[in-house]
This record gives sequence, structure tokens and C-alpha cells, in this order.
Amino acid sequence: MAIALKRWAAAPLSRDRNHPIDGCVCATMWPTRTLAERQRWFDELYIWTEGFRPSTTQRARIQIAALDQALRMLDCESADSVAVTLSFATVERHLDAIVQHLLRYPLVAHRLAVILRGSQDHVPARYRIRSLVDYLRCGQTTVGYRITMPRVTMEIHGLDLVQPDFAKVLAPSSNRDESWTDLVAEVRIAGIAPQSLIVAGLETERQLELARRAGIRFGQGSAVRRSFEPPETPAFRPEVAAYTPQESRHTLSTAV
Repeated sequence: MAIALKRWAAAPLSRDRNHPIDGCVCATMWPTRTLAERQRWFDELYIWTEGFRPSTTQRARIQIAALDQALRMLDCESADSVAVTLSFATVERHLDAIVQHLLRYPLVAHRLAVILRGSQDHVPARYRIRSLVDYLRCGQTTVGYRITMPRVTMEIHGLDLVQPDFAKVLAPSSNRDESWTDLVAEVRIAGIAPQSLIVAGLETERQLELARRAGIRFGQGSAVRRSFEPPETPAFRPEVAAYTPQESRHTLSTAV
């Protein structure tokens, strides 16, 4: 099923202007809803790349640009609540820039949800992660954690570091009941209640049924609500990113 998205040329991210990146940055909005009543929570601004694999610095620039874009959506009243993802590496290296963006929009930052992700074992400056989490909570911004490892229990250290209000995980590939009950059991062991779990990638009615039976409250995916293009906002600031819309024929995709 085709995903509604926008693309921006990745050339401004190039290290060498004489050899620009022949790829693009893509964005879509994934609605996050309860699985039973289909009540709205937030729309996630989901970012990925096509045609190239970003470096740590390039990924950080993209994520900070996404944060800026999400705050602009809220400020323009083109969205009620928006979620964005920031990696541990981005927070560790660019904490001041992140806080500066939040300070520009003090009246809407509480309607933002920040989803953190990364390996706690590879974060030398753990205090910077905790500093951002504490700062966000002081501003009543919801903090989440994106689970990317094959098993939830493999991310216990990261969950302990963030102590998130919610967690997001990809739907199990199997449609067996045991796979979903195992997921919920691991989530509980990791300290996350199933009612605070978002399962992404729900594409069929069978997956919706399994998620509901497992006690999972929130979901993303075409079976819940189809994605849509990010709403129009004023252009990105040049110091954040200077993307221009374009079409891309590349198929290689990397989540940011």
C-alpha cells in the first residue's frame, strides 16, 4: 500500500559540495490511536532516508530539523499533538540546540511527544539524556522510548535510563497468539504496562484483533489509520536544513 509522504533533496547534507548526496529525506505522519475506541493521541512525524545511509552527524541534523518542523506544526495550529524521534547520539551531541528549539515555542511544547531511542551501553554522557528527559517533563512534554532490538528485554538498560511514559515497538511478524502474549510479557518485565505501549506496523484486521486481545492500547498502521502528508508550514530555517522538494527513484530506505 502506498504511503502518503513528502520528499526533500538530501544534497544540503553533503560533506563535499562537489559530490552532493543523490538521495532524499522522506517524511510522513502516522496517526496514533487507541485500538478499541479509535481515540486520537498524537500524529508521529516519521522520518527516513532513501538512496543513502546518513552519518551520525547527518542523522542528527535531520532529527533536529524534524523537531523544528513538529514545533512549527503545533505553532501554526496545523496539528493538535505531534511526536518526533531523537536518538541518544543526537541528544548527547546537540542537547543545547534541542533545548533552543523548544525554547522558541514555549506555548506549544507541552503538546509535543519526544520518542528517544538508542543503546544505553554506547552513551558515555548518560547525564545529558537524563537532563533532556527532566527538562521535557518539567515542560509537561510526554517522553517515550522506541524499542528497536529483537527482544524488549534487550533494551532494559535504555528503558531504565529514560523511564518513559510510553514505549513504541514494531508489531510481531507472526500472527500466532503466543507471539503477542510473549511481547506483552516482555514489556511487563521491562516495566512498561501494555496500556502504555504503541504497536506500529498494524496492517491487517488480524493484527488488530491480536493486539486487542493482548491488552495493547495504542497502535499505528494502515489498519488503524492511513498515514498522511505532513501539513504545510513555513520553510525550514537555513541553519537547520535547506531541503527542497523533489521526487526520488531510489528504493534503499533508512529510518532516521
